[in-house]
Amino acid sequence: MDHAGFKVSDVNDLMEAEIAAKDWGLATRRVASGDIPGQGGGLMITLPSGHVFNLFYHSEKVGYSYGMKDPDIILDHVDGISPVTHLDHALLAGNDCDKSVKFLMEALDFNLTETILGPDGSSFAFFLTTSSTVHNLAFAPGPPNSLHHIAFYVNDRADVIRRVDMLKHRKITTLDYGISRHGIGGVTTTYFFDPSGNRNEFQCGIYEAPTIRGSAPPIVWAGEHIPRGAFYYERAVPANFFEVVT
Repeated sequence: MDHAGFKVSDVNDLMEAEIAAKDWGLATRRVASGDIPGQGGGLMITLPSGHVFNLFYHSEKVGYSYGMKDPDIILDHVDGISPVTHLDHALLAGNDCDKSVKFLMEALDFNLTETILGPDGSSFAFFLTTSSTVHNLAFAPGPPNSLHHIAFYVNDRADVIRRVDMLKHRKITTLDYGISRHGIGGVTTTYFFDPSGNRNEFQCGIYEAPTIRGSAPPIVWAGEHIPRGAFYYERAVPANFFEVVT
């Protein structure tokens, strides 16, 4: 995986993040404006999990697909599987996830909304947000610097069904369970692999999380309830669901 990017709210946040990362003993490097298409100067931080975290302030403003002046509500031509409202989150796999999460929470003000406990009672999967959505970023154990999936948000459950119809029409294989729900986040979901081999998700139906870190404790999943948290209808986890990463 190349990097995960987050936009900061103030240009001075980049310097503060750089100082914090160095205090934590993490490697950093500056990114010049234009090195990444559509992005201004930024800061790369290598997390303990092996992932490279890209923080930036300026980004190119491209607007909406239906236009920015006197737009129509109907598009004459749509490429790909549309509509999706936004890129919702990414689940990253790696080692030392707990250390990465600790840094993101304490140094960069991420909020922990839900977590999964292992047999010893310690957290091994983490769901983090910087907004009111359930999670913008999640971590689970796996090979260093790996991607488990990226998720795109659609309007409602009917839209998830329509996305699956489109995938099947185009002969793209979806997860064996097809349309399901996660107990974690409560979303309606389906997964599929794109031609490059990365796992993608269409989802809808998240709850709103507190925007102030620490204002509510995280939801905890443990023991026999973990399969229900992963796949609410089936109450089981596919054998290779956490094993296949890219």
